[in-house]
Amino acid sequence: MSRFRVGKRKSRRTKMVAPVRVRLVGAKSAEGAQIAHTLDANESGVRLGGFRGELDSGDIIEIQHRHERATFRVVWVRAMENSSEKQIGAECVEADKNIWGQEFQHQEDEYEEKE
Repeated sequence: MSRFRVGKRKSRRTKMVAPVRVRLVGAKSAEGAQIAHTLDANESGVRLGGFRGELDSGDIIEIQHRHERATFRVVWVRAMENSSEKQIGAECVEADKNIWGQEFQHQEDEYEEKE
């Protein structure tokens, strides 16, 4: 079996570290915005690090980068060992919305399959 598979992502993520504010949208949104940072992103999704709030897969969040905002759906949440921080994978639910201030290359993605 191959270590790599082509698939879920439409394009390769670009490594970028940028501060963001994350706010839960909807009924469970009692908390204010949480500070986090990007680890990598593309035009349709993002991986965040340094998040300390409570989120579940399927939650809708608003991410603010500088003065731009967009709505994202949480795809996965991973707690980091020996830390209260979490990483979050999220996909943008607003078509053709780019809050990152840069254009991304369109390359197919190959990512390592975890066993």
